[in-house]
Amino acid sequence: MIDHLVTALRSGQVEHLLAPDAVLVSDGGGQVAAPLRPVHDVVEIARLVTVHCTRPGADLSVEHANGRPAIVVRRSGRAQAVLCVDGAGVVVTHLWLILNPAKLTAWHREVPRTDDPGGHTGGRRADTPG
Repeated sequence: MIDHLVTALRSGQVEHLLAPDAVLVSDGGGQVAAPLRPVHDVVEIARLVTVHCTRPGADLSVEHANGRPAIVVRRSGRAQAVLCVDGAGVVVTHLWLILNPAKLTAWHREVPRTDDPGGHTGGRRADTPG
């Protein structure tokens, strides 16, 4: 399901994967504009998810958050959003969009410096344990 959602985000076809009774809950933490109440309209859910997950320069990666499949949206290694989903088959029924900067810090990643041809950051490679 999550891979289908990534493809749908990139093609602008998110609405087609949403169940008619899908629900989106968002958390902007008062720092980022986000709906304060659950969103039940699939057109609005698709719009919100697309806006927050496909900004220019965004990198999407499939990971897990809170035991659920998730899409992590990063720009220059900094997490901008985490989208957790649940559903049946390829149909998405529940979405949780985390935009609160205080909750995204654990998702930040180091980006290799461009002046280091070996991709090293601070004496160790970003993909090796510290």
